[in-house]
This record gives sequence, structure tokens and C-alpha cells, in this order.
Amino acid sequence: MIDAGERPNHVDGAAAPKPAAPGTPATLSLPRLIGWAAALLAAAGAVGGACTLVGIINLSDLTPQIWASRTMQMLTAGIVGASLAAGGLALQGLMRNPLAEPYILGISSGAGVGVMMGLAAAARLSLPAWASTPVLAFLGAMASCLAVYLVAQRHGRLDPYSLILSGVIVNIFNGAIMLAGNLYIDQYRIADFTYWAMGQLPDATPTSLLAVCGACVGAGWAVLLANSPAYNVLGLGDDVAASSGVSVHRLRLVTFGAVGVMTAAAVALAGPIGFLGLIVPHICRMAFGPDHRLGMIVTPLAGAIFLMIAETLCRSLGPALGLGRVPVGILTALAGGPFFIFLLRTRFRGAAA
Repeated sequence: MIDAGERPNHVDGAAAPKPAAPGTPATLSLPRLIGWAAALLAAAGAVGGACTLVGIINLSDLTPQIWASRTMQMLTAGIVGASLAAGGLALQGLMRNPLAEPYILGISSGAGVGVMMGLAAAARLSLPAWASTPVLAFLGAMASCLAVYLVAQRHGRLDPYSLILSGVIVNIFNGAIMLAGNLYIDQYRIADFTYWAMGQLPDATPTSLLAVCGACVGAGWAVLLANSPAYNVLGLGDDVAASSGVSVHRLRLVTFGAVGVMTAAAVALAGPIGFLGLIVPHICRMAFGPDHRLGMIVTPLAGAIFLMIAETLCRSLGPALGLGRVPVGILTALAGGPFFIFLLRTRFRGAAA
């Protein structure tokens, strides 16, 4: 039995009691964690399998090659959705800011700049995509994390309003870099870069790139899961968390590093997909409660399911309406924009009064 009134073995390994975060359930049993994880994992597999059978091609015309391509596409969607959802939950818990997520804070756009440079390097130096793209995507994501962190902090504390503003500034700066990069791209590849920048899952992902990015997402998720009890304590404030044994500064560095790795992997696979890390954590929090120990298990799986369904809708409805295939990043932006405004109006209304 995991008791919220006992200190988790985190950071410095102390075992003195600590207060529970507001709204955190008193007990959280291991069978419950395993049960929810197994149920959502089975649901993700079922949704992914069903989505491979949905499309403009009739089932009778579904060849093994097309089915295999869709299976890889759903696997890619699952990895990307899980990484962005987990990253959003971790950032919201770390900063106690309901609007924090990798896209809004400029981490995705920073990784996008790295991907663009990685693809250019791969073309000029004849390097495989898996050797250059994820590495430079990570460097770009971490550079954006550092910029946002330095701008938003005040005397060692992160201000929620400055955080959002600094994310907007970093997004604009990174967007300008990517637009300038289009001037130096082969004109025959501009369309590919444009669709990638909209957040479109590729029809075929190299197995090596998928394996590298999947490993990065798995490692980052493991780090966030190990620190999930500390996010509960951090909900009481930096001072209380520090007095309870949480090294707040170290937790921030570890979280930004893990989220940067996961976001870089997601952007390397599918481009910058926005607002998924905002929508899914809030839905899971409403459904399962605010405990980050449970949330860090169910939210990535829910994110995988969300993006697989969204990609299937884009693949099916666009051609049916004569629009062609719609990048999934457009759909998440259309859904996330109003959701962002709703949170901004409701969560910060009292603070601004």
C-alpha cells in the first residue's frame, strides 16, 4: 500500500512524514495502479488495431502492405501521444501551472529547429536520420527549456505569468528560424517541410528512427514516473516541498531534461503537435484525480489513444470531404485553442481579480 502521508523515497532518500498534496487520495494501492495500467494498455492496443482498419480504402482492398503501413503509423502516433501527454502532466505539476505544456512553452518549436538542422545535416553529410535528427532535436529542445527557465524565474522561483509569456517569445523566435530555414531548403522539399511543420505523421517511419525515439520516450517516462510522488508534494509550494526533503532545483532540472528528451523524440517523428499535452492531462485529472503517481501511468496511455483516434479522423474525414489528408497537428490545434482559452479564463480569473 502506498500511503500519501508517507514520504516517497525520492531525491535524498529520507523517510520522514510529509503532508499530502491537496486533493490527493489517502491511499493508492499497487493493484489499482497495475489494474488501470493494464486496462488502458489493452484499450490502446484495441484502439490502435481498430484504427488500422479505418480509412478511405475498403477492407476488401486492404492489402498487407497498406495494413503494415497503418500499423507503423499507429505505433508512431502512440509513442508521440504518450510522450507529449506525459510531458504536459509533468510540467503542470512541476510549475503548478495548468497552462504549461511542451508546445506552449516553446520546447516543441525548439526541437523543431533542431530537426530542421538535423535533416539538412543528414542530406549534406549522408548521415542516417536516426543519427542526426533526434540528437539535434534534443539540443534544440533543451536550449528552449533553458531560455524559458531563465526568463520566467524570479529569485529562484518560477512565475506562472512570466512562464507563459516567455514560452510565447521562444515560440515566435523559433518560428522565425524555421521560416528563415525554408529559404535555404531545396524547393522540391519545401512541401514536405511544410507538412512536417503542421504536425503530420509520416506514412512510413524508418524502423531505426522509431526504435531510437521510442527508447528516448520510455526512458523519459521512467524518470518522470520515479519523481511523480515529488510532484504531489510540490503542489503545497516550494517551501513546504523543500522542508519535506524535495530538492526543488534538482527536480526542475531532471523534469526539464526528461521532458526535453521526450519532446525531441516526438517532434523528430511527427513534427510539432500542439496542445495535446494540455488537453489530455486535464481530462485524466478530471477522470482519475490529481495524484501524479496514478496520473503518470494513465496519462501517457490516454495520450496515445487520443492521438491514434485523431490521426484516424484526419486520414478518413479529410479525403471524404475532398480536402486531402489533414495533418493531425491542425486538428489538435483546433481542439486545443478553445481549451487553452477556457483554462486561461477560468483558472486565472481569480488571480487577476
